[in-house]
Amino acid sequence: MKVFLDTNIFMDLSEEREYSMQGRMIYELAQNGRFEACASYLTFANINYIKRDMPRLERYSLIRQLRQGVTVLPCDAAQLDTALNHEDVRDFEDLLQYQCAVAAGCDVVVTNNTRDYREFCQLPLMTSRDFLLQFFRNQ
Repeated sequence: MKVFLDTNIFMDLSEEREYSMQGRMIYELAQNGRFEACASYLTFANINYIKRDMPRLERYSLIRQLRQGVTVLPCDAAQLDTALNHEDVRDFEDLLQYQCAVAAGCDVVVTNNTRDYREFCQLPLMTSRDFLLQFFRNQ
């Protein structure tokens, strides 16, 4: 199973946030080979930007750590062009993330920001909590 992880899942891993425990569990499952964790190239650019107040070497170290065991998906012109054809979508960045997931053949999108994805997402869409519940139910 290919699981697309949105940027906020990685932010949950790097900070003490509401869904940090679920994010760590998902990350550990992927590290243990239970499924393939995927993230777009854009996710790591987003983390770099969000963490811009952190010293550069610490920020790069964090990104290297988060990238471990994660398939990094490319972003390309076709994905951008497809996203640009959806001018009515509220969150362009999430739409770009979704285009990466679709192009890579991901089976599910995991995000704790399902509200913005619901506008356009045709893949199964789950919060980190819902993903874990379903994952363990199916084991």
